[in-house]
Amino acid sequence: MRLLTACIIMIAIFSQCTPKDDNAQWRGPERTGIYPEKNLLTQWPDSGPKLLWRFDELGQGYASAAVTSNRVYTIGTVDSISYVFTFDTNGKLLWKKDIGPDWMINWPGVRSTPNIHDGLGYILNGLGVLICFSADNGDIVWQRDILKEFNGRNTEFGLSENLLIDGDKLFCTPGGIENNVVALNRKTGETIWTSKANSDSTAYCTPILIETGGKKFFINQTDKSIFSLNAENGELAWKRELKTTSHPSTPVYRNGLLFAIDGGKSGSMMLKISENGSSISEVWQNADLNSHFGHVVVLGDNIYGLCRGNKTFGCVDWNTGKQIVADSTKSRGIAVISDGEMLYNYDLNGEFKLVKPLNDKFETKGSFKVKGGTNMHFSHPVIKDGKLYIRHDNSLFVYDVAKK
Repeated sequence: MRLLTACIIMIAIFSQCTPKDDNAQWRGPERTGIYPEKNLLTQWPDSGPKLLWRFDELGQGYASAAVTSNRVYTIGTVDSISYVFTFDTNGKLLWKKDIGPDWMINWPGVRSTPNIHDGLGYILNGLGVLICFSADNGDIVWQRDILKEFNGRNTEFGLSENLLIDGDKLFCTPGGIENNVVALNRKTGETIWTSKANSDSTAYCTPILIETGGKKFFINQTDKSIFSLNAENGELAWKRELKTTSHPSTPVYRNGLLFAIDGGKSGSMMLKISENGSSISEVWQNADLNSHFGHVVVLGDNIYGLCRGNKTFGCVDWNTGKQIVADSTKSRGIAVISDGEMLYNYDLNGEFKLVKPLNDKFETKGSFKVKGGTNMHFSHPVIKDGKLYIRHDNSLFVYDVAKK
């Protein structure tokens, strides 16, 4: 009997733990907005998908959900203090942990989404404090003030970088003149290297990691340029000047080509990276494709995102930069993700659409309004195990989008 009781207790404990290889991060496994889900609805009911559960006490902030196989993490700021909120996938609040003061100057609350990796969680708050916490109970493992320690510079709206991990390295961008980009040991917080990079201030962008010529490279956009660093030692590989100074959209890399958005009237560009990663050349520019907050997704040879000053949702050819489809819309700032087949479009006003992309048009296969809150809908949605997770203001909404 004692053995049976002990086994039941151990099973219960294990079910509440996050497996060490169960990871979650900003905009999906590859940071591309593509969620590798199967058997999802291709047509929503008239009222939208079924709401499974919601939680309405998150406080302020714009962090998305980070969803593993058995846990849902997000960050909220209550009375100037940020907390990690952790739920099971049925909506039960498992724990809530204080991680300290956060950005309260304008658009208050934490900006970045937690990165859950091998049993640890990582978050960078708007004030520049990088925190590593236990994914099992929220206890702080280590933390560093990257602005203070590396002479970094904050932005007008607070740091918004979604942290990047590769192996035991954790990359962040303090934006200092000398210590522009930093690689830390993700387990201990110790500095591995610092890089002068391009010495620009940070500019709301989330970096990516690419591999070419047998080497890995860290790529980010800062105040005045897009650049690449050797991920092993921080050595600058190349940089290209940009015309605008705000770059929240994450670059996309595929088969030697790098897509990036400059913003404003400059639009977007495609760059070809040399095989050894040391240089770039321009392939094309498109002044219309200038999605700002919403980012893009790439399906096949098609890039989907906002065009013409956020006035149309469009499709641009990956290889040529020529526009294929444009859909007139009054929506603003569409955040777009995909399951590899359908597009999930979520705008700043809370309108959510399921869209089927065709060769010459877009077909809307359902829509609904995400209600509540008072601020704009900046947080990006997440799809995991047939559920659609939407963070907005004080609330987390979870919808059933699985095909029955």
